Amino acid sequence: MKVKLGWLMIFMMLLSFPVHADAEVADRIVAIVNDEVITQHELNQTIDRIAKRIEASNPGVPKGKIREEATMPVLNNMIEEMLLKQEAKRLGITVKDEEVTANINDLLAKRNWKLEDVKANLEKEGISFDEYREATRNNIIKGRVIRREIQSKIAVGSEEIGNYYREHRSEYEGKEAARIRQILIPVPQDADEDTRNKMKTEAEDVLKKLKDGASFDQLALQYSHGAAQGTGADMGFVEKGTMLPAVDEAAFKLKVGETSQVIESPLGFHIIQVLDKRGAGAKPLSAVRDEIEDIIGREKAEKKYADWMAELRKRSYIDIRLK
Repeated sequence: MKVKLGWLMIFMMLLSFPVHADAEVADRIVAIVNDEVITQHELNQTIDRIAKRIEASNPGVPKGKIREEATMPVLNNMIEEMLLKQEAKRLGITVKDEEVTANINDLLAKRNWKLEDVKANLEKEGISFDEYREATRNNIIKGRVIRREIQSKIAVGSEEIGNYYREHRSEYEGKEAARIRQILIPVPQDADEDTRNKMKTEAEDVLKKLKDGASFDQLALQYSHGAAQGTGADMGFVEKGTMLPAVDEAAFKLKVGETSQVIESPLGFHIIQVLDKRGAGAKPLSAVRDEIEDIIGREKAEKKYADWMAELRKRSYIDIRLK
């Protein structure tokens, strides 16, 4: 039985967005990846986008510290993105302009977005629509590489699903629980009223973007902090009564698929979305089979992707020249 890898494709999309811009001036090389290079200018552009988000949510964090800690992870992500593009070229995987347009139009239709609203939101983030189109093209290409090199080689058997269900039976029974994802914009404990109001305004802006059709996962990657940061904001199933009171109350009032208003707590400002719910009593295997298949598939795919990328890096020429 082939496993679904939609989550992995989304992960790769988030990892690479936005697309790199060409250097406007000649500058030094910070990495060579086979026959291509990454320049300091390109690296700085990507770090600047990330640093801007972190500074907005954490005004007290020194800019130098943000850049220092972000440099190597960002550069490694850029190297992996370049390797994926090169692998796609080697495999002869291309995407025509019409496919890019169709992909964007399909997304607009499914989310009920208007093109002018998307362009306005991109402009606020400092991203041109041409960059967005190129990022879309790259994401389609990388998705095809992943399907060919990873998805086609992963399967989850019925016996594995049954064993997982028996070993994790307690997770499918007991108290009422909700699977939620969260964007948390934290407020320092010693923050004054002006700082708190600034953070609240930022949270309200994020909520507006969600209502305008922006991706919850993308906004979580840009704005969120806390336990779910870096995981696509998915906090998994959380039992009733175990979260902050205001968040808990909202989570169990919302229906599956609904998104909350901005929720204020001692930690800061939360926006949550309910992905699933389960009540007291055990769910039969038939009801959770797809969920278990996805969990097992995720574990296999994460390992296979890590191994595949490690092997791709090993057989590639990579020279990092950071000073």
